[in-house]
Amino acid sequence: MIRQSIYAWKILMLSLPKGIIAFVIAVTGLSASLPLIIVWVGLPLLALTLAWCRRMMSGEHKVVEAWSSGNSRGGAGQPAAADHAPAFHWEGLRTLGHQLRERESYRGILYSLLQLPAGILGFTLALVLPTVAFSALLSPLAQRISASIFSYDLNMLDPEFFFFLSGTTSDERSWILCGTGFVLLLILPLLLVGLGRLYAAWISAVSGTHVNSSNTPLEVIHT
Repeated sequence: MIRQSIYAWKILMLSLPKGIIAFVIAVTGLSASLPLIIVWVGLPLLALTLAWCRRMMSGEHKVVEAWSSGNSRGGAGQPAAADHAPAFHWEGLRTLGHQLRERESYRGILYSLLQLPAGILGFTLALVLPTVAFSALLSPLAQRISASIFSYDLNMLDPEFFFFLSGTTSDERSWILCGTGFVLLLILPLLLVGLGRLYAAWISAVSGTHVNSSNTPLEVIHT
C-alpha cells in the first residue's frame, strides 16, 4: 500500500506539468494551424498538432495503466515512462485525412484541453494532503516555539465555531491537532491511492478503449 501510494503521488504531482504542456501545445497548434489552412501551411501543422496530442494522451494512458495493473496484482506497478515525440512524416492530405478520420485525434485534443484543470486538482490534493498531515503532526512543537519565542498563540480559536474545544487550553488543542494529523497520516496512503484511481478513471474515460500501448493510430499509412 505504501509503494502504491508513492507511485500514485508521483502521478498526481506530474499531472499538472503534463497538463500545462498538453494545453499549450493544443491551443498553440490549433490557433496557428487553423488560420493558416487557407495558405496550406496550416495543414501539416494541424496534422502535427493532432499527432502530438494523441501521443501525449496515449503516453499518460500507459502510465496510469501500468500503475492500475500493478494494483490489480496486489503490487505497485512502476509507472511507465512517457513516450518520446512521434516521428512525424507529412505525406500530403492523406496524412491529415487519416488523422481526421480517427476518433482518437479528437480525444487527444479533448485530453489536452481538460488535462490542465484535472492536473491542477490532482496536483493540489497531492500537495496539500501530506502537507496538512505533517503540519498538524508538528503542532505541539510549533505551539511551544511560537509561545516561548514570539509570545504568540498559534491555536487561538473562535469559541462560537469551535464550541466543543472551548474548555481546552492552547497546548491541549495543539495535541488534539497532533492526533488529527496522525490519523490523517495513517489514512494518507488510502487517500492517495483513491485519488490515483480517480485520475486513472479520468484518463481511461477521455482516451477510450481504443488507445493501445503500441500507438499504432499515430503511424502514418503509406499508400
